[in-house]
Amino acid sequence: MLPSLENLATRWRQPFLGLITIGLLLLTFGMDLLAPVEIAVWALYPVSILTALWWRGQWAVMAVTILAIGLTILGAWPVSDEDLGMALVNRVFAVVMMSVVGWLCVRLDRQQADHKRAEEKLLESEVRLTSVVQSAVDAIILADNNGNVVSWNKAAATTFGYREQEMVGKPLTQLIPERYREAHRRGLERVRSTGESRLVGQTVELQGLRKDGSEFPLELSLATWKTKGENYFSGIIRDISDRKRADNRLAAQLAVSLALVDSDTLREAAPRFLRAVCDIVGWELGVIWLIDHDAQVLRCDLVWHVPSVNAAEFIALSRETTFSSGIGLPGRVWASGEPAWIPNVLKDSNFPRARLAAKAGLHGAFGFPIKSRGETLGVIEFFSRDIRPPDTSLLQMMADIGIKIGQFIERSCVEQERKGLLLQLQDAVGNIKTLRGLLPICASCKRIRDDKGYWNQVEDYIKDRSEAVFTHGVCDECARKEYPDWDIH
Repeated sequence: MLPSLENLATRWRQPFLGLITIGLLLLTFGMDLLAPVEIAVWALYPVSILTALWWRGQWAVMAVTILAIGLTILGAWPVSDEDLGMALVNRVFAVVMMSVVGWLCVRLDRQQADHKRAEEKLLESEVRLTSVVQSAVDAIILADNNGNVVSWNKAAATTFGYREQEMVGKPLTQLIPERYREAHRRGLERVRSTGESRLVGQTVELQGLRKDGSEFPLELSLATWKTKGENYFSGIIRDISDRKRADNRLAAQLAVSLALVDSDTLREAAPRFLRAVCDIVGWELGVIWLIDHDAQVLRCDLVWHVPSVNAAEFIALSRETTFSSGIGLPGRVWASGEPAWIPNVLKDSNFPRARLAAKAGLHGAFGFPIKSRGETLGVIEFFSRDIRPPDTSLLQMMADIGIKIGQFIERSCVEQERKGLLLQLQDAVGNIKTLRGLLPICASCKRIRDDKGYWNQVEDYIKDRSEAVFTHGVCDECARKEYPDWDIH
């Protein structure tokens, strides 16, 4: 490949300038010999020194300066005696001038070298900083005094969905939900006017707005600095959606456990844990279905919803409807024994309540079985007004909750049976008749006198006052008295 003109120019620049420098020195020396008292001729020596500066820097400047001084002194030899005084003065002036020019050129070259090194260090620092910023896992955003973005790293693009070209120069309010933008503007104005900020130096949790319009929780660390009379801001932003989701789910599990511990029956515990799941995990309506083993269908047992949901008709239909195995979301969960997720019930072919769900604004739904000892006892389903993509980790958590609820139902049934047996035992013990106190018995006929003064046969007296039943027989002693030959027979 032929070298480009730029490469050729770079390659031949130094030799070309070197030849010009040598040529100027020789030309100046020749002119000096022809006109030894013409000081204007010596002005070409500084030009040679400047050419050396462009050529090779300070070392070439010092070499050319020394050579120029030597040639200036050498050029004094042809001067006549009558012009010697003036020639020496001129030569001394020329030497001083060239020395000063040479010193200034060396100093200039050193300053240029220092400036170049500083620029290289600055560039290296900028490259290093840019590399760190761009490779950071957290979003790093820089903004100017007006709240407009001036720097946007790759993590910010991933977090918010905007490319760098889309955000540089745009206001930060584009990343803030509408309800928080006025507070942001007031805070920015306060920093501009007073230099004070309530958020600088702290890590705070806020809500962010993605390009697709979805909101998410974020953690912000804010810093500010001032340059050229203007404030600049840097924000390190971390998407804490996963952490918040894990915290909320742990809180939901704890709330369900507390509701079950503090309750005796499912009907008492259900409103509490349905509300806990809806409030903490972020769903709007929950329905509990229990299996009617006689009819082999699922029947609605209880419904809870947030006040903002207007789903009266949907709830009424759910209370009136029964589901066989495999029919609808509850039947589907019952048939499989596994959780199920529907991103949008309005587009699901096996959701009989779709029309009223649409009227109530319900879209996303999931259900999970209530299980104990491997047997499905019922189904719980939750609904959201948003279209929700499947969340496997949430289904796994709710499946665990379903097992806890199933164990609670089993314990409740055992406890109810225990209480019933205890009541029966108490009732039986309360009906037992006992004999107490001193009983008057006739020494002759062995009859017993009752509280009214009547004498009763022993068996009649005991029979009236207990549940004992008597049979009559003859003991051996009495039989011998009545029948002397008893032992013979």
